[in-house]
Amino acid sequence: MEISKIRILVTRAGEMQGPTIVDLAYVDGIPYAVFEWENKEGSDPFPLYKVRLDPRGLMQLPPNENSNLKYQYRLSVEDPRPFF
Repeated sequence: MEISKIRILVTRAGEMQGPTIVDLAYVDGIPYAVFEWENKEGSDPFPLYKVRLDPRGLMQLPPNENSNLKYQYRLSVEDPRPFF
C-alpha cells in the first residue's frame, strides 16, 4: 500500500475545521484520505476511518526538503470519525 501525506480541507458536523494533514493511501488503486489507522497485533495497519477521494481533485505539490507533504486535495471532505 502506497502511503504519503495530503493537505485537505476538513468539515466536521457540517462546519469547516480548516486545512488538515492526513495520510493519503491507495487501496486497490483508489485514493483515500486516512484519518485513523487500526493496528492489530500480527497484521499490517489498515485504514479505520477513511474517505474515498476523486483522483481529479488531487494536486501534486513540488518537492520540499522540509516537509513530507506531497499532495493537496481541491475539495473539502467530511471527517468520518465518530463523535465520542
